Amino acid sequence: MNSAIFGYDATVFQKVPQGIEIHHSMRKETRTETPFYLQTGFLSKIPGLGLILIFTLPVILVKINPKAGLFFIAFCISYWTVKVFESYYFVLSSYLALLRLNKADFRESEIMMAEAGGIRHVVIVPIFTEPYDVIEENVAAIAANDYPHLENVTVLLATESRVPEAEANAARIIEKFRDSKIEIVNVVHPDGIPGEGRVKGSNITHAIKEYEKMRKLDPHNTFVSTIDTDTLVEKNFFSIVTYKFLSTEYRDQAIYQFTPVYSNNWTKGTFFARLIAMGTTIWQLFESQNPEFYRNFAVYGQTLHCLRKSDYWSLTSIVEDGLQYWRSYFAWGSHFRIVNVPAVCKMDVVEEETFGRAVKSQYKQLRRWSWGCTDVEYVIPEFARRKDIPFGEKFRKTGYLIQNHLFWAGGPLMLFFIGYVPGIFENLRNSIAVLTVPFASSIIFTFLFATVVFPSVISIHIMKRYTKFRKRDYVFSVLQWTLVPVLTLTLFSIPAIESQLRLFFGKRIDTFETTRKIQRKKA
Repeated sequence: MNSAIFGYDATVFQKVPQGIEIHHSMRKETRTETPFYLQTGFLSKIPGLGLILIFTLPVILVKINPKAGLFFIAFCISYWTVKVFESYYFVLSSYLALLRLNKADFRESEIMMAEAGGIRHVVIVPIFTEPYDVIEENVAAIAANDYPHLENVTVLLATESRVPEAEANAARIIEKFRDSKIEIVNVVHPDGIPGEGRVKGSNITHAIKEYEKMRKLDPHNTFVSTIDTDTLVEKNFFSIVTYKFLSTEYRDQAIYQFTPVYSNNWTKGTFFARLIAMGTTIWQLFESQNPEFYRNFAVYGQTLHCLRKSDYWSLTSIVEDGLQYWRSYFAWGSHFRIVNVPAVCKMDVVEEETFGRAVKSQYKQLRRWSWGCTDVEYVIPEFARRKDIPFGEKFRKTGYLIQNHLFWAGGPLMLFFIGYVPGIFENLRNSIAVLTVPFASSIIFTFLFATVVFPSVISIHIMKRYTKFRKRDYVFSVLQWTLVPVLTLTLFSIPAIESQLRLFFGKRIDTFETTRKIQRKKA
């Protein structure tokens, strides 16, 4: 199998030995008392405590030992400066690979000709309050694919019984596309099933389980994707996904992450919605170059066998995508990874009728995404329980999980004030450090601010490919990136801070019923 074409070295990945496969149903319940540091009451405090630590640590260090404190400040500034340029390199490498692979036509490749006909694609589209025409565009994009085996594609419209309009819209969709090659099935998720929350995971889990009752499926050759209702897949989507899947060794032991591009209503979105959407795409490009810490997000797929092994999706988690990696990772005894797939899914930026409502909706979306900090409540106890996973791997993955959420919430604010910490101490006010540290940090951050020309150029290049780009959009696209520092300190960081504080005090955020309303409204 040709895995090298996608930059994946299969030699560093091993198939799960037959003797150590672990399934959720094989776990034995024990009566031993759980240590306090593995209990939810303590674990939920970790992100909040970490947030307090990153704000107070520079002050504490300078107070205890000025030299150590100043060294720490210099290290933080230097470290994140290097990370910025590292991210630019990885983003550029990933984007060039995306362009190269999107130009290729895999339909007549040897492996596709030999095996693609045996792959069944099941695409789950969860529907809540989205209007009919948004759903119609989604299904139409799937039906218009140039994939030579569209008869093997099934779209599951996963509707909710508590929203009768969704069922009516699904019936209209099935009638409209009855002559297309794809199969469309509406699966209604009953409300109030014991043990379930009103979350996306319970809806899509019910959908695939019901479909399994309708069809006899080969779990190893059934590829299950989940995409949002506002998603428009590119015409070559299934060809790229199938080729990537067939070219991957140990294909059951992976989640396949598609490439999200927020371009559907790009010109209608506010400047901050466009920036956050573009930043999400760029972040995905960056993360795809870091295989050990790459995580799935929003649009992805995996085999039915992998789904069964991980017990499908969480029935209670508000953020089901990031947690799905961990559920699969532990189900496979850590022999698991995320595989990047350069199949573009065009999605919506947040759009509302007024500026104020757009800010509120964007804030809620970011708060929901940042609620992934709750993964620590699941990951740390699992690592503690699993003796078959090396300690070094546990340490790296746990550390990266915590670091990511801490920097999201507190990193920008910490870097903003860290250079001024020496000036708050009386004994250092006559020191040269009080002048040089803020001055040096100011020069560095001014230089970094000037480098936003790189993401602005990348964003223009991406958007030109996937949306109508007017002449004035070139100017707006460059100018809006100058607002990144302000947005980073406000609309980007504050929702994450709220999520971590809510977790700390045990106040959960709204669930699927509220967050799914943050969708593009079409006439």
